[in-house]
Amino acid sequence: MTAPVRRRGGTWWISPVGALALVVPITLLLTARLDDNAFRLFYRSPKSVTGETLLLIAVTVLVLGATAAVTASLAPSGKRRLVRTPGVVPRRLYSAGQALFWLTMVGYLLYFAVGASNGLRPADVFNAVFSQSNYSGDLKEQLSGVAGITTLTQVGIAFVIVATYLLLQGRDRRLAAQLGFVFFLSLLRSFIASERLALVEVSVPVIVVLVLAGGRSLRRGKRAAARLAPLVLAPLLFLLFAAFEFSRSWQFFKTRTDESFPVFALIRLAGYYATSYNNGQLHLVHDPYPGRMPLDSIAAFWSAPGIAQLGLYDRLSAPAPVTAQNVLERFGNPEFNNPGGVTTPFVDFGLLGGFLFFVLCGVVIGLLYRGFVDGSPMGALLYPMVVTGLFDLPRYLYWTQGRVVPAVVCLVAVALYVGRPVGVSRQPLPRRRFPAPPAAVGNRVPEAVR
Repeated sequence: MTAPVRRRGGTWWISPVGALALVVPITLLLTARLDDNAFRLFYRSPKSVTGETLLLIAVTVLVLGATAAVTASLAPSGKRRLVRTPGVVPRRLYSAGQALFWLTMVGYLLYFAVGASNGLRPADVFNAVFSQSNYSGDLKEQLSGVAGITTLTQVGIAFVIVATYLLLQGRDRRLAAQLGFVFFLSLLRSFIASERLALVEVSVPVIVVLVLAGGRSLRRGKRAAARLAPLVLAPLLFLLFAAFEFSRSWQFFKTRTDESFPVFALIRLAGYYATSYNNGQLHLVHDPYPGRMPLDSIAAFWSAPGIAQLGLYDRLSAPAPVTAQNVLERFGNPEFNNPGGVTTPFVDFGLLGGFLFFVLCGVVIGLLYRGFVDGSPMGALLYPMVVTGLFDLPRYLYWTQGRVVPAVVCLVAVALYVGRPVGVSRQPLPRRRFPAPPAAVGNRVPEAVR
């Protein structure tokens, strides 16, 4: 008989159902309550989303969550673990982490090299930081990447996940410094390229791993605190969002609005979700046309190196009557351009196809969540990225974007490498547990089992 999924400590809100429940109901309710006048006043766009579409989104999320929960409960437990002995650093995992770090550094080196070739200078960055004005988007244009090359920066997502697991096993100054440096680069990229997601997608997986570890090891009182962590994280998220908006939209709108900055930031944050649902309605109405091939639901394929350069989608699909940008220019507001993640598969595959898409997603998510809770390599490494997509689902379909491919490929490779059984002819290295004598630790990770 299959054992039920064991939910430890504060892990409820990083489960598929919990993550969806934190974001979707409140954003749907907010969007439903905002009338057309509010949309026009706050977001300079008419309200197009209907009650029927909001109901479709709610039902779809229920289907996704229920499928994931049932799959997680019925899935068998894996035999292998990412970390087999608590307090022992797996040598393979450490080696993989170092490889991921240097791949990330290569990606950022290429990323900033492209910016320099486009005219970006350190003085431009310093001026934007000190003046707190980055609304023009000039820096973002200069940092426009090269598909398949600068996306190596996304390997940083894989690195922070592996590094967090390693640091939970024992202290290592070099690894901690590398983790901090990747976070610094992500923060810098988030600011100068107006790409907040770059910081979010390295932060959320780390929090997810820490919450799981805390649910297993903390005492009862601290476990209760972990359950209430969203009450602390939500205000922190708002403060982070407001900090970015201060240097972006506030510099433009502060002379054009009577609202205080905190109220403006709150309206702006709500708008990212409300306009996403609204844009989803616009795409449902204007994007399905005869001969159109699925686009955003398989965006990673169309944006892959070679395929993107060939313009394969434009060659194979019927030409669009109006582009997505024109849809927003005519019926919405291009400034709020999130397409809406829940409606995207319905645009691409129709009503039945959209539901089947999310059922399939629910099965995959449920399997990964079960593996994550049980500590199997594939689930432990991949599920933290899944949570990012669950939190971001109202805005857009994160899991199918090209930006996630490098991290997914690397994490799958690491999971297969770490979970591979050791050959009979090979002797495992002697294990050394933490804490070790200071002279034996230094900045090195001790040898451990393979």
